[in-house]
Amino acid sequence: MPEKPGKLMPALYGGVIMGVISGIPILSIVNCFCCAGIMLGGFMAVFFYKKELNASSPPLTNGDGLALGALAGLAGAVVTVILSAAFHLLFGMALGGGMQRLEDMGIGDRIPPETMRMVQGMLRGPGLIGITFVFHLVVDPLFGLLGGLIGYAVFKSKTPAFPPTPPMPPQ
Repeated sequence: MPEKPGKLMPALYGGVIMGVISGIPILSIVNCFCCAGIMLGGFMAVFFYKKELNASSPPLTNGDGLALGALAGLAGAVVTVILSAAFHLLFGMALGGGMQRLEDMGIGDRIPPETMRMVQGMLRGPGLIGITFVFHLVVDPLFGLLGGLIGYAVFKSKTPAFPPTPPMPPQ
């Protein structure tokens, strides 16, 4: 019996799609719609895997969809953190300036000083990257699983619900 193709490359492709959508600030708005960008990565991992299957390969199973979605989620978490860190390093000063604007508008007076220091420290240090990584390490595989299951439902082999009726014998 022929072996199934490897899941690593399709999962990496889906993870890169997931990470780009989640890691680039403007594109990440897509994830406000029930984590649609993350689920798209899991869906696309199943799409790329299905393209590697041939007629002699075993059929796509729901376990394949789950595994591909979860693997894409893990890869997507890594790509998201790398892109988020890059954008934070490039544009991080704008976030710090936002905190200064809060203080200038008088809103900073209502926020306790310890909280302001904690938030500013998170925006400046590696804490934000760590929080982002832990968050995406949990969320991306979960929603990647959902995307993988949706991909399985779309790309599975279609079988008839009822077996075909046998022909009537001649009388």
